Amino acid sequence: MALGLRFYAIGQESLWIDEIRTYWFASSTWERVWVEYPILEVHPPLYFALLKLWMGVFGTTEAAMRSLACLFSLAAMTFVYLTARIVTGKQSNHPAWIAALVFAIATQQIQYAQEVRFYSALTMAFAMVVYATVWFLNNPNSARDPIWAPRSRPAWLAYACLALGSALLMWFHSLGALYNLSFALVMGVWWARVHRASLTVLINFSLIVAVALLIYSPNIANLFNTLFNMQTGGYWISAPSLERLAELFSFTYGFEQPYANKIDFALTAIVVALAGVGGYGIWRSGRQQIALALIAFSFMPFLLSTLITYGLQPTLLDRTLVPMFAPWSVLIGASVLTKFRYRAGLAALVVVLVAYCAYAVDYYREMRKEPWRDVVGYVADNAAPDEPVFLLNNIIQIAFDYYLRDSDAQLDLRPLPDRFPANRDTYLYPIGGRSEPRITDARAREAFDQVAGAQRIWMVARSSFRFEETQGYAKDYYATHSDCTMLVVRGNPGIVVYRYDNPSSVQKHEQPSCGFEGDQYEYLPF
Repeated sequence: MALGLRFYAIGQESLWIDEIRTYWFASSTWERVWVEYPILEVHPPLYFALLKLWMGVFGTTEAAMRSLACLFSLAAMTFVYLTARIVTGKQSNHPAWIAALVFAIATQQIQYAQEVRFYSALTMAFAMVVYATVWFLNNPNSARDPIWAPRSRPAWLAYACLALGSALLMWFHSLGALYNLSFALVMGVWWARVHRASLTVLINFSLIVAVALLIYSPNIANLFNTLFNMQTGGYWISAPSLERLAELFSFTYGFEQPYANKIDFALTAIVVALAGVGGYGIWRSGRQQIALALIAFSFMPFLLSTLITYGLQPTLLDRTLVPMFAPWSVLIGASVLTKFRYRAGLAALVVVLVAYCAYAVDYYREMRKEPWRDVVGYVADNAAPDEPVFLLNNIIQIAFDYYLRDSDAQLDLRPLPDRFPANRDTYLYPIGGRSEPRITDARAREAFDQVAGAQRIWMVARSSFRFEETQGYAKDYYATHSDCTMLVVRGNPGIVVYRYDNPSSVQKHEQPSCGFEGDQYEYLPF
């Protein structure tokens, strides 16, 4: 079921800009992937390297590139199932199947399994760590044996999952540190309470941490560079409002449509109740340490990210919270362990499973990514070779490069302020790194004046001019020095195509009239 849901229509939607960005990094040379691009990109380079290998075998179509994330998601589900098997022991296989089923049909897992991004890989790494941690909590005596002489093969596997999973958490995303911190807290409490601060156990897990750090060590310098750039260059994420925080909670642990509503929150409340019942069932079965560990794994990264967001630097994004659904699925599956009011619990579980299925269907009906395939096609069909096409911000250039790679279209593409990535000190990058530079009003006016003699100028813009200096040049200069038409993507206001007819270096209109205030704009024909 998970395979079918994740591969269904996997190549139907266009790549959105972050997916195309991932493709651009992965399609470069090995030296640039490992040496140069970590300076430009805020994320570690491992996933780009893996995708480069993947593309070499399966190609660069949307479906081919997204299938790598799909397989990571399936691997994560496998660890969810194995973890639930440990939790329930020999009592029943039902909790493990339910946990895997919930993970298989959860919309947020399907969504990120269909992206050319690394969030499913991050989820798999966390699921590995959760599985190995639960295995040791369930087999405490194995941790007392010296790591170099374990008594069982499963102990070796658990140690390997801890070392590799912890390293991959950091290799796939810098916020993997929050997930590793949750693991450290769980194991620290377990070491102090169950093993009475045993020196042997401390040595065993210290060696695992050392191996994980060794695996991650090539990227440590890049991590500090990213943190420095975020602090000095600013960051585009803003701290969410309380309403948005509730939406993020609903997305992480239950349901979320494009805009959260009462039904979403009511269903999320049922899911939270089921997970609570699952934790209680594990506790009642005599596995208090496992119950507390799963609860900590499910909530602590969210809590830590929230505290950092409001105290230091905004980090809360729905996609960085996706991995917590792995231990959360185990708690939901364990709800069938509790026998009291069994019919009510079973009815709630059925409601949740039916709702997940319904939301999965709705995902395929309603979910739309950024339609760059259509945008590029429209511009290619309508812009003449002698009509300059400004691309703002310059990352849009890689969308045109990708969708025109097999086309004969002749377009005069002019990324602003310069071709991607424009990694020069003269162009400040407001997110950290130097691959999406800020454009100044002076540079925008200079670009316009250079081609003002053309019959028509085009501009393709994304995210409402987030990267310019004052947000004024498009309204106060381009739109007053030409006859402007604003073409909006239906259902996606973040992408806009502007057509400037009869441009002139001499001002033609006192006030801009280009649909900026929500009137006189047109919809693109798709």
